[in-house]
Amino acid sequence: MKKIFVGLFFSIGGLYLAFGQIDFKNLSLVFSSVRWLPIIFASLAMVLSVWIRALRWRLILCPIKHLDTNSLFEATMIGYFGNSILPLRLGEFMRAYALKRNSLSISAAFGTIVIERTLDMIGIMILIILLFFSYDIPFWLLKSGLVVSIFVVIISLFLFWITLKHDQFIKKLIGFQFFRSGIRKKILDMIQSLMIGLTTLRKVKQIKVIVFNSLLLWGIYWLITFLCIYAVGIKLSFIQVGILMVAVTMIIILPAAPGFIGTYHAGAVLVLVEVFGVSQTSAQAYALINHAVGFIPLIVIGAFYFFRSSMTLEDIKSIKISSSS
Repeated sequence: MKKIFVGLFFSIGGLYLAFGQIDFKNLSLVFSSVRWLPIIFASLAMVLSVWIRALRWRLILCPIKHLDTNSLFEATMIGYFGNSILPLRLGEFMRAYALKRNSLSISAAFGTIVIERTLDMIGIMILIILLFFSYDIPFWLLKSGLVVSIFVVIISLFLFWITLKHDQFIKKLIGFQFFRSGIRKKILDMIQSLMIGLTTLRKVKQIKVIVFNSLLLWGIYWLITFLCIYAVGIKLSFIQVGILMVAVTMIIILPAAPGFIGTYHAGAVLVLVEVFGVSQTSAQAYALINHAVGFIPLIVIGAFYFFRSSMTLEDIKSIKISSSS
């Protein structure tokens, strides 16, 4: 409950920072001159990015189970739908739960999702290094980028250690009397399944394809950012568009209400106004449009797949990472 209130606090604060000073007349003028065709293309590109993500997830899952891309696309969309309506990013658990019908334990599926999100974080770190040191950005943004990079390195090293030492780790756990009966044994089974998911990358044969898909994903996100910037009439260079994309991605790591409401808007407005000198009204218009591009198509398609699936709201309330699920 505390985490939910913290998320709401950040979201309300973000909305105040982004829209506390708003000129509705000027904002309506900006929207009246918006180019809508690039926004349509950006929305289609966002859906395409989910398909690319599903392709990459299929490759990561291969050592555990061979699944078709359509099933993974549906599960990923359900996950985005969950993240858009539920607190604490429970959509990631819904995404794992959606594969239950494919005879894949939720724990193992969630382990592969952790791997996938780690690949995303590594991508952010690389972009921070390439972009933040090639442009004269404020120290606060550079420092934030370095903090995120250090965090990514720590997480990556931890997962690398698990990949190398997971067998010994599990053997030690099995040796403990604590895990030899009842619900404690189920906890151990859950940990074992989670480890299976976390160590899949070591067994993946198509690493180059995974790297290519990751690069393609960031390229699509870059394109989406550019299309929305262009639609509003803001002029930024290729590098500046990349910095905006990365900076906002860093900021939405903070706790927030479902759908990154508030934190996303504050991040976009802050970077555009403080770093690139864009007018407050144009920055606000961009924040609203780009958030809608990343929110509306995914929640609509995700809702369709969610209600078409056998998953219910009661399932969401009772989601537990359990190998017996």
